[in-house]
Amino acid sequence: MQKKKILLLMLAMVMVVTLLAGCGGQEEAPAEAPADEPGDEVAEEPADTGEELEEINIDIVVGFGAGGSNDMSARYLAEALREFGVNADVINMPGGMGTEAAYHVSTQAPDSHMFMWAHPLIMLFEPATGDRGFTIDDFEPAGLLASPTFALASKADAPWDDMESLIEYIRENPGEVVLGGQGEGNMMHFIAELILDPNELDYTYVGLGGGADVALNLTGGHVDLGHMSLAAARPLHEDGDLSVLVNTQILVDRDPLMPDIPNIEEFGIDAKEPHPLGLWAPKGAPQELIDRVSNAVEQASQSETLIQNYQDIGIIAHYLNPEEQWEFFMDVQDDMLPRFVEWVEAFED
Repeated sequence: MQKKKILLLMLAMVMVVTLLAGCGGQEEAPAEAPADEPGDEVAEEPADTGEELEEINIDIVVGFGAGGSNDMSARYLAEALREFGVNADVINMPGGMGTEAAYHVSTQAPDSHMFMWAHPLIMLFEPATGDRGFTIDDFEPAGLLASPTFALASKADAPWDDMESLIEYIRENPGEVVLGGQGEGNMMHFIAELILDPNELDYTYVGLGGGADVALNLTGGHVDLGHMSLAAARPLHEDGDLSVLVNTQILVDRDPLMPDIPNIEEFGIDAKEPHPLGLWAPKGAPQELIDRVSNAVEQASQSETLIQNYQDIGIIAHYLNPEEQWEFFMDVQDDMLPRFVEWVEAFED
């Protein structure tokens, strides 16, 4: 019992000395951590600056009306960006296949916090066929995210079941097959002829009003093939009203929306469609603004909600940083644009 009392007394004295040392006076140097044993792994903790990013406000300008895939993809992005401190207002400015909106953004002050939501059709193909008041060099890339997928679909009771048997059928039955596309003399027509080269295959191309018109004519038996969005084709494919043969997605080979559908490139055909959408700021926009927005876009690209929302409208969420975005557009400009310009000139003659 006596020994126990002595031990308790000593413990109490140690606690008092410790408390006194913590209330003032010179601080003792902290004890050094024991040296790591060979082979031990030390986990590095991320630095915590204690600072939160200040919220910013931006405008995203869409060159088409409300309700279309361009508009919806921008609005889904705007929703996702709010989680990362970027408050984005979507402004619709339809006209000139998106070029009027692009011209407007190109004339804004570099620090206007205004961004164009645009794909190569607006930034490259339209300016290449006439003066639109701007070129891609009037902009700064700020992150690419949305890539719509298009497809070549066939009527339900066709005597072919894939691209190889379709091409063989056209060769054996010249002039019989009719392909319905979205307009004439435009990029969609150009892509359709990349898929099925009329210089090698004898078929008839018919320019229709748009994706809905293509679907209506294809399921109604008025055309044999249709060039349309994968999102529009999928439910009709599942109901047996048509058959999707290939997708023409440029950033990935297989679209998660219909992973069993092969990419056009798998048949040795160079016809991937350059539709990816990204943000573009006026030339000279502050680098810190570009970085802030592009980093938020990258974070948004990992949002399961955004990924699902995009998939529901036939778009793949695939992030490219500003440098990769610029390189992608330059590849399109160097490879596909000269062929398109040559094709347009021949079409107009």
